[in-house]
Amino acid sequence: MIKKQPHKHRNLIIAWANGAEIQLKNIYNIWVYIKNPTWEKDIEYRIKSEVIRYRVALFTDTETCTADTEEEAKYFENDRLFYKWITDWIEVEV
Repeated sequence: MIKKQPHKHRNLIIAWANGAEIQLKNIYNIWVYIKNPTWEKDIEYRIKSEVIRYRVALFTDTETCTADTEEEAKYFENDRLFYKWITDWIEVEV
């Protein structure tokens, strides 16, 4: 009996069928979104990464807080204990 090998991208195909967004690595080594992947064996695919964006505020009571949105950042800036921003906006791909 011959054992059939699963498709190289089997797990990604399943994730895509369940609604995951898929990216492929183009010829410039940049990950780009693809709406309808063709699942070629010589192309590298992945589930689209999530990007987290934040910045860190310092308050006069030496407490630090992380703002995740522009609205939250404005709220911090209007707080009487706000001292300064420790960072600019930081984006991290996870």
